[in-house]
Amino acid sequence: MRKKLVVSGIILVVFLFAFIYFKYIFGWQELRSNNYTSKEYKSLINISKEQYFKDSLTLVSIIRKNINNHEEPYTAAIRVNEKLEFINDSFTKIYIDSIFYSPNVNRIAFLVIVENDNKKQYKGMTRKEADGWEKEGNLPYEGTFFDGNCFVAERINNNLKSSFYGYSFTNSRSYKENSDALRNACLNQLEEKNTKKQTYNIDDIRFWNSTFWNTEK
Repeated sequence: MRKKLVVSGIILVVFLFAFIYFKYIFGWQELRSNNYTSKEYKSLINISKEQYFKDSLTLVSIIRKNINNHEEPYTAAIRVNEKLEFINDSFTKIYIDSIFYSPNVNRIAFLVIVENDNKKQYKGMTRKEADGWEKEGNLPYEGTFFDGNCFVAERINNNLKSSFYGYSFTNSRSYKENSDALRNACLNQLEEKNTKKQTYNIDDIRFWNSTFWNTEK
């Protein structure tokens, strides 16, 4: 009986140390969002599935046009036989990761992730040259890579007019890796109070009426 109590005590102590370690030092903290937007300013907007789906399709069309016209941030290119070959093209896959709405739903911020074949980075190279480049730590010859960007848009006369917001992450090896980095940049920044132009996370209700929008019109 005494032996069982000792074993139970040891297990309890180990569990307690493990709990503290994973909660406060490693692991669990990384699984949670370090969202710094305080609850009083958290923007919680209810939007219908129909509206979200409709806007998603519109945004895909907008991004497709940006890619076709090689507009910022889709300007990455390599030179092949003295000709500029753009990485993003008609074969680029487009995903609308998330859409954030203002209270009147006329302003939005949205996260876009695009997927391309790694081979696009190796255009104009022989396979031997590509293998050598890959061994230097670059993307593997096979597979795909993901680039993520944040955009904003305003609904004017029932049409969405968008512009590049500025956050960008490239050459991720998985969708989740890119999505996590993009969300962290857009949602998990401490509020800057001592700057001339105050900035907020895109899930902060104050973002929608901030000075940022005055310069975007």
